[in-house]
Amino acid sequence: MPAKAGVDLSYAIGLKPEEAIRYFEDKGYTIGFNWHDVEARAHATAFTVAGVLKQDVLTDIRQGLSDALANGTTLAQFKKALIPTLTQKGWMGKGLVADADGVLEGKQLTPRRLDTIFQTNMQAAYNAGRYEEQLANVEFRPYWERVAVMDTHTRPAHAALNGFTARYDDPVWQFMYPPDGYHCRCRVRARSEGDVKRNSLTVQDSSDMIETVQQAWGPNDTRQVQALRNPLNGQLYTPDAGFGHNPGQGSLAALGQRLLDRSAVATPQLASLAVDQTLREPTLVNAMSNDVKRFVNQTVTQGKPANTLRHVGAINPDTLNALTRRGITPSVAPLTVYDSGVLAAPASPWDSLPELLRQADATLLDDTGLVYVVSKDGVRYAVRADLIAAREGLPLSFLDQGLPLTPDTLAKLGQLTALTGAL
Repeated sequence: MPAKAGVDLSYAIGLKPEEAIRYFEDKGYTIGFNWHDVEARAHATAFTVAGVLKQDVLTDIRQGLSDALANGTTLAQFKKALIPTLTQKGWMGKGLVADADGVLEGKQLTPRRLDTIFQTNMQAAYNAGRYEEQLANVEFRPYWERVAVMDTHTRPAHAALNGFTARYDDPVWQFMYPPDGYHCRCRVRARSEGDVKRNSLTVQDSSDMIETVQQAWGPNDTRQVQALRNPLNGQLYTPDAGFGHNPGQGSLAALGQRLLDRSAVATPQLASLAVDQTLREPTLVNAMSNDVKRFVNQTVTQGKPANTLRHVGAINPDTLNALTRRGITPSVAPLTVYDSGVLAAPASPWDSLPELLRQADATLLDDTGLVYVVSKDGVRYAVRADLIAAREGLPLSFLDQGLPLTPDTLAKLGQLTALTGAL
């Protein structure tokens, strides 16, 4: 077993856990120069490697990581096998070259960058496997303790969370289940009631410790993210940009959320097209629906809003064009479920929205928002997107607290302007 002080990575990737391999093999790849570009163009099955442009090089790296995960390859073996291939293709170098548009295209791969690629992806895959195992055993070990590698290489903010303990269903694990940063070696240890008593662990309730802050998100951009007011030292802890999601809660769902996060700071036209194309992937839509279901269940269990959210889609291009023709330009394109909306109508089919909104019977326009008329199992509902109160996305709410539409309500909706479809 790994030493209690932390994770032995060579041991971890040698375990060959079925869950970790499934997590990794479900990924494809995308192309981008820096992590901001990668996030903006993430595909449903995206395997992201910051700093790599060429698809053939991505294929080499992906295969190397896949072999490492399946066979227990060490970091040294990984680099020894891959560096000659990358050198032959001209991708091991020091310089950066700007094209005519000023886009950096240089040979940026270095042994140190390969270290980061290897460590980040292996640790994410390993911890995704641990998450599934721990979630399956919550009846006997419902308390989760965050464990840091307490050496000189660990960042102080990560070391300060060593020993932080909370129930498995605490909302903090939605964004703080490791790895939550580059080179993060932290892990989570599942504890029983007896463990908690024997080790005098303090089980935290993070509901009053989670804050919303602005985090730098690419050049000249920021976005709202969740942060924890660490009860162990009083300092505010925020995962690295691009890491504020649980790698075990469905890699595809996490990538979908990250795409939509980036869409919130893109132009509505660009975001609409990107999301429309990406959500044509049924596997991603299904993963997002499962993630929204977990989010709704956790929100209802908590019973009070903490300003958490899930994106479930975006205004599609046809609707956006119809708005533009009427002189209306939304500030953002993503369609977003906030925990406050869930608590106002907890029985509504929130988890079906990624699919329902894409196949809406009609999209209508009222004074300050869009009304989507959707059908589920022969029952019709109306979902409203507020164009005025836009934040990270357009807040969604079910009309009539999520009850099926009555003939009278449908008649009233029929008086609104139809942008797409018909009642």
